[in-house]
Amino acid sequence: MKWPRFLRIYDESGRPVRIKLRYLLLMGAAVAFVGFSAIYLPVAMTSTPSFCSNCHLMEKPVELWEQSTHANVNCIACHVDPGFLKQLEHKVLSYKEIYANFFGHGGMPPDVKRPTNESCLQCHSLDRQVSPGGDIKIPHREHVEMEGLKCSDCHFNVVHPLEGVAGGSPPMDVCYMCHDGKKAPNACGTCHLSPPDKALAHPQNAIENHGKLAKERIADCRRCHSEQSKFCENCHSKPPATHQDPTWRYTHRKKVEAEGREACFGCHQEDFCNKCHKVQHPPDWVRSHPEFAQGGGEPCLVCHSPNFCADCHTKEGVTTK
Repeated sequence: MKWPRFLRIYDESGRPVRIKLRYLLLMGAAVAFVGFSAIYLPVAMTSTPSFCSNCHLMEKPVELWEQSTHANVNCIACHVDPGFLKQLEHKVLSYKEIYANFFGHGGMPPDVKRPTNESCLQCHSLDRQVSPGGDIKIPHREHVEMEGLKCSDCHFNVVHPLEGVAGGSPPMDVCYMCHDGKKAPNACGTCHLSPPDKALAHPQNAIENHGKLAKERIADCRRCHSEQSKFCENCHSKPPATHQDPTWRYTHRKKVEAEGREACFGCHQEDFCNKCHKVQHPPDWVRSHPEFAQGGGEPCLVCHSPNFCADCHTKEGVTTK
């Protein structure tokens, strides 16, 4: 066999030296092996959960992962798109974080890459119609393809749950982001094969007492009501319509007498009323208050309406200015 000129080797006298084909193949295989080892092995060795756990910033995420249903799934299977080139790209971009952590200047990235649908579909199918427990209807393909959802939009707490949120099934509040009765139906039977008994879903007087209950059992609340849709802010970011009346402070007594003080405790603590109703005036207040009131009297209006003074002074024949 006559080798191409660029592959020919010559001795000192200038005569060509014949190289057997098998030696050339062995040399090529050796070069390929070295190149493969130099690229593949570092990627493989740094793609294991044990490598990730070496970083102190990953202690909590790794602990949550070990307790999850995905404890047998490699980190990169979720956080890196499928394919060796994608893994290689990820490693190149991650070197700066590894360098920073090695020298003690690293920090958790503010926006950790969430798993893509391609990553999830390596193991899961969009054709699932019913939950693993068999109690909820969830046409996954319809949600993903029609609404353009990512799997992680709903299943954000499967492996690394948010603090105070139980891992596993999506909180019902996530469903409410669309199933509001307008954009999508919100009847229980829409999703639940066996709708829960509404009478047992919340304790008695839950609305009136939910502030205290939430402090004691916030994890129970977040099984259905998460922070993702800002459920609490729908009420707490603005006062109720009754409270927007500028005279509410002075007229609320009628509503309290009709519904009871417990109706207030949904938002206010039990000692809230005492801030006004238990104020102790000095013993000689009737005699000494004119001097205080002449200074403006604004503190009086915290509890008393502008007509309060007139109600008394008119009876006594004293005018107020």
